[in-house]
Amino acid sequence: MEPRRLGRTLGIGVRVASNMLRDRVERAAANPGPVTSSIRVPPTQNVGKRVASVKKGVRAFGQALWTPFGHAGGVLWLEITGLFFALFTVFFVQSVYRVRGDWRAGPEHAHLALYAFLALAFGWFSASSFLRAYRKSKRGPGGSRKR
Repeated sequence: MEPRRLGRTLGIGVRVASNMLRDRVERAAANPGPVTSSIRVPPTQNVGKRVASVKKGVRAFGQALWTPFGHAGGVLWLEITGLFFALFTVFFVQSVYRVRGDWRAGPEHAHLALYAFLALAFGWFSASSFLRAYRKSKRGPGGSRKR
């Protein structure tokens, strides 16, 4: 369909809808009646069931709204934690590099071993945190795997 023809068609539809709305408003203004609610609850209906149904719907709405944010927040938290541990890893690797030449001479041997152990430990923490974030991001917010 050509753009000009499409615009004319949509314009006609909008004009017809606005005329219908204007007519309804004029009729409602001409016949003012008592204002009543359009929702009528029969007195025989069980109110407890309706309340339970509304609660269930609100709970489902809350889960549908907040679950994706919670999932993304959890993944982001794991990535930030992994970065934090990676910074400590870099610091301890730098310390290992600084004392690498003096490791045979007495007290620096203990420092080298300590720095190496801490670098490995924080490297493990960082890698495992990023791995957990990756695995969690592959699962959907509901916990099932995406395909």
